[in-house]
Amino acid sequence: MTIKKLLALISLVAVMAASAAFAQPPSDMTLSWNGAESALSVSAAHQVNDRTKHFIMTMIVKDGDGKQLLMKRYTEQPTDAGFSDKVTLNGVKPGTKLTVELTCNIMGSLAKDITIN
Repeated sequence: MTIKKLLALISLVAVMAASAAFAQPPSDMTLSWNGAESALSVSAAHQVNDRTKHFIMTMIVKDGDGKQLLMKRYTEQPTDAGFSDKVTLNGVKPGTKLTVELTCNIMGSLAKDITIN
């Protein structure tokens, strides 16, 4: 490998590492269930500079057995400060454990559980 190729490779790795350093996964997820509407509200802190370029890309909801109940894809998040959405999940019974996973389009994810009352 020539010195020029080695320097180019090192530069590329440095740029990728710097980009990852400015990206952060979602945090402080809050889940709430509205039984009358069969609706799950999800919010999470995810501070970004441009919500159309750096955003929560997917939300996946699974039941306690790991069966996927819902997957939503997003192309931006509601605000630069964070993510929020409300989804209807018909047929969820009291006592059901749900797991919600949010994934950032640049780096990282966060999962949290809620047991339906």
